[in-house]
Amino acid sequence: MKLIFSSLFLVFFSFQMIHSQVIDSETDKSSQELFDFYTLKQKKNKTTAWVMLGLGVVITMAGLVVNSADEAATAVTLGLIDVEAEHGGDWMIYLGSAATIASVPFFISAGKHKKKATLYLNKAVSSIKSPKFSNKNYTTVSLTIQF
Repeated sequence: MKLIFSSLFLVFFSFQMIHSQVIDSETDKSSQELFDFYTLKQKKNKTTAWVMLGLGVVITMAGLVVNSADEAATAVTLGLIDVEAEHGGDWMIYLGSAATIASVPFFISAGKHKKKATLYLNKAVSSIKSPKFSNKNYTTVSLTIQF
């Protein structure tokens, strides 16, 4: 039993090492193409985030106005006339708050895409070519000190 288990264990892990994933050169994109791709994604995420934030704030404020209007109508009539408060503004407050909170991940994603775009732009500028490995680019680390 131990022999079967250890041999299967060895076969599965050696199979995984032998058949590793190979990146096709056809799918490699240039640094400029990747920069453009991540810049576009960053702009779309930032636009989505600002729209969601703006609509969320507007809907929340509208819900507060609707609720305060119901309370004001009750106060004006001194409670003599029964004003049915349907609490229509409550769901608007919840929906607006949810949209406002949901905009935060889009802002975070936009920041990440901006960093990736910057890295790919820097990669296009500072890369080395090696004739030994069929002219593939290798990213280098650079340090810039500005005075």
